[in-house]
Amino acid sequence: MAPALVRRILGAALRGAPPRDLLDHRARDQARPPEGPLEAGRHIVFDLETTGLRPSHGDAIVAIGAAAIEAGLVAEEFLLLAHPGRRIPVAASRHHGITDADVAGAPPIAEAVARFRDFCGGARLLVAHNAAFDRTALYMAELRDRAPPVLAPILCSLLAARWLDPGVDDHALDAACARHGVEAPAQRHDALSDARATAALWRRLLDRARLRGVASPAELARRAGMERAMLEQMERF
Repeated sequence: MAPALVRRILGAALRGAPPRDLLDHRARDQARPPEGPLEAGRHIVFDLETTGLRPSHGDAIVAIGAAAIEAGLVAEEFLLLAHPGRRIPVAASRHHGITDADVAGAPPIAEAVARFRDFCGGARLLVAHNAAFDRTALYMAELRDRAPPVLAPILCSLLAARWLDPGVDDHALDAACARHGVEAPAQRHDALSDARATAALWRRLLDRARLRGVASPAELARRAGMERAMLEQMERF
């Protein structure tokens, strides 16, 4: 990244403004969704918990949960707390149950993301529900915390659900799971529970997409308008 761009990004971050330059520049480095069979390869379905809802304004990762899908089944799981390098607001702790005491001995964000990236090794794609938020949090971890980049393509199960059911207003995880006969997360806003539920939902969404003639992750992303929608949504975070 050019030094002038870095200075603009850091200046924006210090002013509290969303660093749009970073998001746009970083998004160009993200791998494109693959062509080829829809369910082939290793899909990593993940969820992040954070200190708040605005990662581009200072909120940081406190937990990473993930489920690896291979051949349509969950083959492996991942859960790791991360020390955000700052206090966790009480409101955030009420949301996900993670406190300062819980992360006291946890690895810093850069190490936690590095271990997550290792877990993702060989992944064909990553999936998150409302992926624009998780993608922004990962990008900001690179900028602020020197975390390594996770470059696998990232798809959004919420946007897939919205494309499949355009007449439905509520595409939140609980609502989408209920519509698809998937058990809701055992602990809502628990990173691993949410990742497990999203993994089950993702399999149902892929089944429905296939019936619509979708042949590859790349085609699903195109037809659901995922890249443009995620970039627009990332401005809010």
